[in-house]
Amino acid sequence: MGLFTHAAELEKNNRAFALIQIVESRGSTPRHNASMLVDEDGNSTGTIGGGMMERLVLEQAKEALALGESRIFSGRMARQGEGAVGSDCGGAMKVHIAVQPRRPQLVLLGAGHVNRAIAVVGAPLGFEITLVDTWPENLDHPDLPDASRKLLAESFTAGIRQLTLDHHSYVVIATNHQDREALEHAIGNPVRYLGLLASRRKIQTFRAELEKNGVDAAAIAALRSPIGLDIGAETPEEIAISVLAEILQVKNGASATSLQPATLAVVSK
Repeated sequence: MGLFTHAAELEKNNRAFALIQIVESRGSTPRHNASMLVDEDGNSTGTIGGGMMERLVLEQAKEALALGESRIFSGRMARQGEGAVGSDCGGAMKVHIAVQPRRPQLVLLGAGHVNRAIAVVGAPLGFEITLVDTWPENLDHPDLPDASRKLLAESFTAGIRQLTLDHHSYVVIATNHQDREALEHAIGNPVRYLGLLASRRKIQTFRAELEKNGVDAAAIAALRSPIGLDIGAETPEEIAISVLAEILQVKNGASATSLQPATLAVVSK
């Protein structure tokens, strides 16, 4: 498989990878102009010349993938000193390791009015969107983005078991009468965001039940409900903007405060 064909396949399947390119070389090096790719499982395509230099670069690429951060690595064909690869050739090489991370996963448990609006508003924000529901009519709605994944399940328990929920996942629960079931099976997964659309009274009841059932206190504390930022939202579309703003706040590590600087009132005499 060619390098860019492999990259396109990984991108399509939402798999992280790093593209490695030689950006500078001096003296005797295995290659002066080459690229290779390594995915999150350590599989590689292409070569920058092999040997100890490539082995060290691959280690750097795997570390960059784990951190989700691109980097520049400078290696020297020498046996001692910074960047030495254990060779006597005397050359030097600088490579750019460009990390292409996985797209964050937006999981919407329930495909009713609010979560449909979240899917529509969230479509251009770079999320891999999955909607889960037990009613086929909800998942067949014409407003849902074509690129979103629609998962019809016998129950939310069964649906959640088909998902991979990890630190790339942002989960919103918005169902009519199955939110308790969805919450019980979603909470405790290592997600970046777990929100439940519910009244304050209902969430108090749910929190008490979760605590009684021995759910980890940190997981209960991390649950966001009511969800969204306070913008006075009422319609499904307004609620979607409120919820996605909160999700972006978590994703980007932002404060969600107004960008307008504080001003002093001028009182005229």
